[in-house]
Amino acid sequence: MKNYNTKSNDSFKARLRFYLYYCVTRNENKTSLDEFFAFDIDKPEYEKFVLEYTSQYYQLERNEKIKGIEKSLDDIYADIKNLENQLKPNISEWQLKYRKEVFEIKFKPADFELINSVKECFYCKISLDEIKELRIKEKLFKKNERGYNLELDRKLPNREYSVGNCVMACYWCNNAKTDEFTAEEFKPIGELIGQTLKARLK
Repeated sequence: MKNYNTKSNDSFKARLRFYLYYCVTRNENKTSLDEFFAFDIDKPEYEKFVLEYTSQYYQLERNEKIKGIEKSLDDIYADIKNLENQLKPNISEWQLKYRKEVFEIKFKPADFELINSVKECFYCKISLDEIKELRIKEKLFKKNERGYNLELDRKLPNREYSVGNCVMACYWCNNAKTDEFTAEEFKPIGELIGQTLKARLK
């Protein structure tokens, strides 16, 4: 299952980014395999940390500082890069172990296949049959090869892939939602996208 392994790798990278930032900003020397696997950002105790990471670390200017952290963003970036290089010899082992001991529990292959069998966008409700009809009637104007199949989307975009955090979305919704909106925030936007696309079929 090539796509399953790809999403496992993407999910691993999401956790690793959080983990590196956590170690650098909390002055934690927790760079063992066991510490990494204990670092589950879906746990309630990490909620404020995830918010800090997404709403400050990625949003502030280089000359600004994250609240409560003395290091400048430049220093944080440099320290993360150094730690990443330090851990590089172990990453392949961690990634494989993550797939077997974390991803295959959070997102069982059977659940993955079930979600991927869905034929309608979670947000705008356009179906694969309607997308095919739009293509046949020459009512699509995108400039890439995406769009003819639904795509796996994370409802909370900065979290790991899991059975409770994933839905199928059309290219237009997935592209518009990006990492900015939660599923709840995007739902009314998706409804408008669906109305617009379906109107082209009339």
